[in-house]
Amino acid sequence: MILNRIEPGTACKIRESGKQGSVKKIYFYPTKFEIEFPDGHIAHYSSKDIEFNEIKQKPVHQKLSKIPEYGLDQSWSVWSPFEGESFLRYHFSTTKEIMWKMLTSLETYNVWFFGIQRSLPVLEKERYVHKYSFNELEMKPGSSFKIRPRTVAPYFECRIMTLEKEKKFGFTFQNLPFLTEYIEFTIEETEAGVWVNCDRKSSGPSSFLHQLNWNEKSAIFTNLDKIIPKVDFTKSKSEEIKNNSSDEKNASVGGYESLSAEAKVLFLVNKGLDGDMEVINSEANKVLRGKTKAMIVKINRGTIERPPMPEIPTGGSAPVNSGGGIESLSKDEQIAYLVNKGLDGDMDSVNKFENRVLRGKAKAMIVKINRGTIERPPMPDLSSSNSEVTETVPSETEETMILRLVNSGIEGNMDEINKLDNRVMRGKIKAAIMKAKRGIKK
Repeated sequence: MILNRIEPGTACKIRESGKQGSVKKIYFYPTKFEIEFPDGHIAHYSSKDIEFNEIKQKPVHQKLSKIPEYGLDQSWSVWSPFEGESFLRYHFSTTKEIMWKMLTSLETYNVWFFGIQRSLPVLEKERYVHKYSFNELEMKPGSSFKIRPRTVAPYFECRIMTLEKEKKFGFTFQNLPFLTEYIEFTIEETEAGVWVNCDRKSSGPSSFLHQLNWNEKSAIFTNLDKIIPKVDFTKSKSEEIKNNSSDEKNASVGGYESLSAEAKVLFLVNKGLDGDMEVINSEANKVLRGKTKAMIVKINRGTIERPPMPEIPTGGSAPVNSGGGIESLSKDEQIAYLVNKGLDGDMDSVNKFENRVLRGKAKAMIVKINRGTIERPPMPDLSSSNSEVTETVPSETEETMILRLVNSGIEGNMDEINKLDNRVMRGKIKAAIMKAKRGIKK
């Protein structure tokens, strides 16, 4: 029941005092209740201050997002004799890989970390360019770098103490002559980015200096958030859902992927002529898509006849390639092969793979492996898979071959036609091509 529609005279109780009364009037915008008590006293209350005897009121709970609106979750600094500590917790809309790269790029600390004007590696190198290059610094516990503060003080040496890839990074830090701090960053991955904690500790008689410039020190993550590359995780999820739906649609076609390029064109042409243009538009290969649409136009004009629908292997079996290679693997093994190639840095092999469904699944698996949610699959053995291939590709009928070669000749590809040993068939095909071209000119 809506509380501002209750009848006057309804009994109620004041939550704070426990006094009983009754509703005399209701005021709106904002809603206020005029309550009359048995002694004649009148007071005004809001709905949260009153309990109505005959009406059940559901408790109101404020739903807060797990991620703060401006990223910052915690920011505090405390000091006790001979010991100081401060803590920052901030949420970034980026990946842990990007965040790890930013936190370990010591040469960029002067942009966002307070108190650093310049940072340089501590290296014993003969060449000048190597001596002052962070590319030569080995990121491991014990490695040193030096920073120059934004004061007249000289360079102070810092040392890497903790290094756990994409999880923890800690080092000693000094920008004042009498204060040495230990700073540790920790990364926690979430569905919408990463949490990053910064814990700073100091000890000794000069630990009270830890509290100096806290306003600037507490803003380091705000500064970092302005320069770090952002990732739109909502867009990634929508694209993943879209890819999954397209994968299911393509998988429902059956053994379409096992057909040759020419047979795929014939299959798509028949689908388009039957009114299913969505299958054509979802084809990832632009060349096949263009040939299909060009052939449909010619068939509708009457310049060529409609080709027969090619037979699709039942059960959606994987394509058989007499030459072996990745095509001789099962779909799961092909995905594992592409995943291992991508993880080893060869993303060109993944991006150039023709099967859009398997390509999408491989990329999704690479993301999950990098996040640590699943383990890396073993690399399939191509040599063993080649020896196990015993199936043969079904032979092409003479009628289908003539139609295919006529269409190839119209597109300008005469190599396969000229290589035919059957002179009679070669002559028929060339004659059909000439007739088709004359019809197009008219």
